[in-house]
Amino acid sequence: MLKNLRRFSAYLHAGASLKMILLAFLSQVIFAFFIIPKMEMLVNPQQNQVLLEMRFGYNSSQFYGLMDAIGQAGRFYYKIYVFFIDLLYPIIYCISYSLLLSLFFRNSFSSNHYFQLFNVFPFLIGFADIFENLSTGYLFLVYPEKINFIVKLASSFSLLKWVFSMYNIVLMLTGLFAWGFRTLLKAKK
Repeated sequence: MLKNLRRFSAYLHAGASLKMILLAFLSQVIFAFFIIPKMEMLVNPQQNQVLLEMRFGYNSSQFYGLMDAIGQAGRFYYKIYVFFIDLLYPIIYCISYSLLLSLFFRNSFSSNHYFQLFNVFPFLIGFADIFENLSTGYLFLVYPEKINFIVKLASSFSLLKWVFSMYNIVLMLTGLFAWGFRTLLKAKK
């Protein structure tokens, strides 16, 4: 398993060119600023509900309250969002963050430093996000049947996604500061 992790990490490091990073972030920006807000407007035209993706977990009454509040048309668009857009978006941001971490760590630490393997960490965020989407998608398909266990499962994946996201920010800052520190040391020599 560690051998495959090292291979995947090396693949990401090799692909972490400025061109690929910019392309990945451009894709992420298109999703985050154009596609996702458009879908949110279709799901919740009155903008009076906080959608599941923006919550740090939720309980059954919050989940089913949202399902009732957005109505049949909102649920239809939410299904499209969950099964198509929000399954692609985690892949895009995982690649984007992994390439950026690869660049930071490649310029901050020696090639055999254990931090080099942390460039695969963003995929944990993506897996948690995808499993949250699959769980909520299933709940959409069986609605109005209520399955509280699946809501708890989806909420757990949501919390995990946010915890991993916070840790990813720490990794990014660590790589950025280490790169800056290493650059300063080289400049003094």
